[in-house]
Amino acid sequence: MKRNVIFFSVFLFFVSCQSAEVEDPNFIGRDKEKYHSSKEGESKTLLKEILEKQTDFQSFKSEFSMQIQTFVPKKDNVYLDGKLYFSKETKQVKIQLMDSFFGMVFTELIADPNQIQIKPTNTKEIQTLPMGDILIQDPTTNKKFAVPFPVIYEYLTGTYVSEIQNPKAKFNTKESRIALTKADGEYEYFFKEGQLDRLELASAKRGLKAIALVKTKPEQIHPPKEITTKVISLDTEKENVLILIKLKKSQMTEPPANTFRF
Repeated sequence: MKRNVIFFSVFLFFVSCQSAEVEDPNFIGRDKEKYHSSKEGESKTLLKEILEKQTDFQSFKSEFSMQIQTFVPKKDNVYLDGKLYFSKETKQVKIQLMDSFFGMVFTELIADPNQIQIKPTNTKEIQTLPMGDILIQDPTTNKKFAVPFPVIYEYLTGTYVSEIQNPKAKFNTKESRIALTKADGEYEYFFKEGQLDRLELASAKRGLKAIALVKTKPEQIHPPKEITTKVISLDTEKENVLILIKLKKSQMTEPPANTFRF
């Protein structure tokens, strides 16, 4: 799968390792217990229980802060701010990335279930590529870090609800886990009290494993309060990057149609 590249400009400031640590979750992986077909009774029961507890994923707009913790060649932190928009009707997400110091937008991203469009604000060029990884490039070392955008997108939009209803999904009913093999890798959805608690991806094609964890407020499941994402290289089994996204000032409202244009 072709990866989408965001070249971060000079507005990115690298902060020393004295910064706050991002939660470092462990990758659980597939359980050795037998997975059941979606047609079996226990699977249908689990799916029904989960669907009954799902929230209505309404349109919203929000501000967010992002901390990116890198490890190679040394441990560093990148801080960004941004604005986020989601349309329930079109399943589109728009993200404006801004530097934390001056509030200047340097990259805009528009995504739907099938593709991602990226436009740096200093150019008229729009890059349109299939939904997939975003490569974040450190301008100091030119090292690139793969961010599996689909796992973040599914949390923000609730599209995982349709994924777990795929007839090809496999169910581990003892641990409320639902696994699905897709073209780009093995996805597994972990539920806690009927709500999505963790999403894992293992992709030999992309050479990575990824974990996404969500924190919410009891009175507000959507949009989530925080999303922590960890990316691990399959070849080294070492973490490449930790990403913490904190949503704030969220408002449940339908963004104007022209929001999803550059």
